[in-house]
Amino acid sequence: MVVFALIWGALMSTEQLSIHLLPATIEQFTVDPTTIALILFINPAFGFLAQPIVGVLGDKIWTPVGRRAFFLITGAPIVAICLWFVPEARFLWHLVVLVVVYQFFQDVLWGSDHPLLADLFPPKQRLFVSGMLITAGQLATLVFLRFGMKHLDSDELFRLVAVIQVVFVMVLSFFLNEKPVVKRDRPKLDAKRYVSDLLGDPIRRKFAILYFVLSMVMNLAVLGGYLRLFAIHNLGLDQSEYGETFWVSAVPPLLLSVPMAIVVERFLSKRFAMLAGIICILTSLCIGWSAQNADHLFWLAILWGFGYMITIVTFKPFFSEYVPSDILGQVSGALNICWGLGRAIAVLGAGIIIDNFFDDNYRYIFPLSIVLAVVSIWIAARIPDLRFEARKLGNETKSAA
Repeated sequence: MVVFALIWGALMSTEQLSIHLLPATIEQFTVDPTTIALILFINPAFGFLAQPIVGVLGDKIWTPVGRRAFFLITGAPIVAICLWFVPEARFLWHLVVLVVVYQFFQDVLWGSDHPLLADLFPPKQRLFVSGMLITAGQLATLVFLRFGMKHLDSDELFRLVAVIQVVFVMVLSFFLNEKPVVKRDRPKLDAKRYVSDLLGDPIRRKFAILYFVLSMVMNLAVLGGYLRLFAIHNLGLDQSEYGETFWVSAVPPLLLSVPMAIVVERFLSKRFAMLAGIICILTSLCIGWSAQNADHLFWLAILWGFGYMITIVTFKPFFSEYVPSDILGQVSGALNICWGLGRAIAVLGAGIIIDNFFDDNYRYIFPLSIVLAVVSIWIAARIPDLRFEARKLGNETKSAA
């Protein structure tokens, strides 16, 4: 659990670069919102390719270091090399080449996290482990925003995260201790079966649609990088001021992810927990729509942290309960296509819309996100928690007896 959590935290440090530092780095070469959107689009675009391939191959291969760990060990040093040389970029095309390579292999790394959660841990432990992962990830976020963005310049941050990829992803992946999974007899995998294994089951189909919509919500607002541009252009915050304000988004997940996972596993429906998380996100977006200064961004960050924590801690353990273990990598990869598609539409679409219809005003990321958040609440309310209902029925039967 500890090794997996440290690897997750290191992966999140690279994600923080993409969210909070890369948009401003691109603006050193161009301020055109459409061009920025196209470069930010590289990450989700590769999600369509890298993560499904990693998921399917991870189900089929076995290496001396395991099946998922192989991709972490080979992909992390490539990401590190690209990050190390980002500060050396002198022209836009230099930066684009480096971003293309590091984002592709970053998607390879992220293609292994969800399958590992189910491969390494039984269902009753997954919420707790998910809480540990979020805690580690938000500790990395807090350090990056509160200390890194305040005390280090962008070049130093890129190189520090490069070192972290080697030490905490590549090296620690040798110690994941994966075990082979018993294979089941299944028809040969083709495109039709690949789609039907995710969308053919009605519950998995609801999860896929929800993940797609949540991806648009989160990437329009924060994860796509537009919040940093909103802080620069609409609130007038520099790198240090932004980091000092938004770092509080990491505090609720850092302190509450593990306790929340324990509470949800023992006492609450995961559907209820997901709904509570999305409502917190919706509230934070409403604050962002009217935000005028750093104080408003502070409260957006707090509520975003709560909502992100509850939603992410719950979603993947919940989904994995409805997927056979021998095809978890394949189905997780297909699910990640839904996230990548939502992220691609959000990142590229928002840049084009802001450029052409809203006079480069990044405030309009919020009303777009609010509408989608309401839709995601409607979808999440229709996903049953069968294990919780069975446990509740069992408890009622025992009480009656």
